[in-house]
Amino acid sequence: MPKAYTEHEKKISKASKAWRNYQWICSDEYAQDMEDRHILIAEGDYTGRPPVPLQKQKERALQEYKDALEDLRRYERQKHLKHMQEDDIKDFVKAQGHENKGRKRGGRAIALQKYIRRIERQIEETKEAPESDFVRKDGRGRPPMSRLQKVRHYERLVEKARAELIDTYSEMSEEDRIWHEMHDLKTDRRQLRLALRDPDNNQSSRIWRQFETAEKIEEALTDVNTLISKREAELKMIQAGIELPKRAEDIDPDGPHSAELYRRTLEHMIKEQKKIQKLEEEARKLGIDVSKLKN
Repeated sequence: MPKAYTEHEKKISKASKAWRNYQWICSDEYAQDMEDRHILIAEGDYTGRPPVPLQKQKERALQEYKDALEDLRRYERQKHLKHMQEDDIKDFVKAQGHENKGRKRGGRAIALQKYIRRIERQIEETKEAPESDFVRKDGRGRPPMSRLQKVRHYERLVEKARAELIDTYSEMSEEDRIWHEMHDLKTDRRQLRLALRDPDNNQSSRIWRQFETAEKIEEALTDVNTLISKREAELKMIQAGIELPKRAEDIDPDGPHSAELYRRTLEHMIKEQKKIQKLEEEARKLGIDVSKLKN
């Protein structure tokens, strides 16, 4: 278990992470991510609300670093501690070996996931909208689409976005693809839980229109939890160096109990594989040629 940070180290880490975030926002890769969020998917519709201008984000990130640094300096003065050099503060997270922990936020796949959800909400809202929204009004301007035309327009946008999302997944490593699929499923789970917990919430209305009863929402939640368990098991296999025999969808479970059995089976395989790897390493140290034992 890693050693817990002291209060002083926590403040150093906070400043170091703030600097790391500022550097990330100033990078070409982040600029490209921001540009991706502005890409038009179809017929002039953005993939989401326009983000804060990049220059403004840089200013905010730099100010967050300055605030964290000032908080650290204040603590050092109060506790009569020696001031850490600013260069050492900036490199603290990297020096602790935590530089690559976590996964970068955003990215094209997540932008597309959000876009698809937003357009699906608009489809439901269009279906429930009053007839007056589709009546042609006097004056200038383009005549409104009929309800059917508008729904079909949104459906085409979703189809195009889904096709692009599949292409985006195909360019990822297997681990990243599974992580992004699981991210999408967890969003589904949050929305289903919210619908059960707070039916009157505006975000819950679409779920209730889709499933109609609490029992059906609970069934959908069970199905989503099953899929999340599968994805988690797949990630563990990949991280343990075990090749996935086939996608989890190909193993046809009849419910959460089958998913639990699937998960336990994979965990057992992972543990056994790790034991074998450890024994092979010990054998090599003793001069044993393990390749001959395999033949």
